[in-house]
Amino acid sequence: VLGIRSLAGTDSGTVIILLVGALALMFLLEIFVVGVYRTVMLRMFLEGRCYEKVPAQRLWFLLRVKKWCHVGIARFVTGILSLLWGLTLVGGIIKAYSYYLVPYILAENPGMDRREAFAISKRMMMGQKWNVFVLDLSFIGWRLLEGITFGIAGVFYVEPYYQATIAELYTFNRNMAYQQGYIR
Repeated sequence: VLGIRSLAGTDSGTVIILLVGALALMFLLEIFVVGVYRTVMLRMFLEGRCYEKVPAQRLWFLLRVKKWCHVGIARFVTGILSLLWGLTLVGGIIKAYSYYLVPYILAENPGMDRREAFAISKRMMMGQKWNVFVLDLSFIGWRLLEGITFGIAGVFYVEPYYQATIAELYTFNRNMAYQQGYIR
């Protein structure tokens, strides 16, 4: 702290530097730990569709295949693009649904180039954005229950139910995209 104070010159400058550093650390943790962990959980939901049991060591899948940073950067870019598109109300909603399946694509194909994942998600969501929006609206009651129970229902029921539903949506859209030749 004394070194930072000597660089900043004042106590208020030191506080600002420490706050910016803490925010940068939180940002990096959100991207490379929480965001990537969410992608791993999506993969576990996708595997749970096919297998009766998914072993707990699957949590380390992205580390084992050395794609942790790759997925983190792709999720970061997705967030930045969604934020920028979010500056326009209609464009933000449309693009959020265009990029909706990127985390699932990366969960299934962690080595895929992020631009390709964006392009595939856009193609898979063509003509599906309204349906997915309505699907999201159908979860309003569940989200209210989650709020009423201070998140407890979300941890034990709502979020797993929602993620399993979206995993099914992804699988359906992926199969339709293969049949229609959108993806190979």
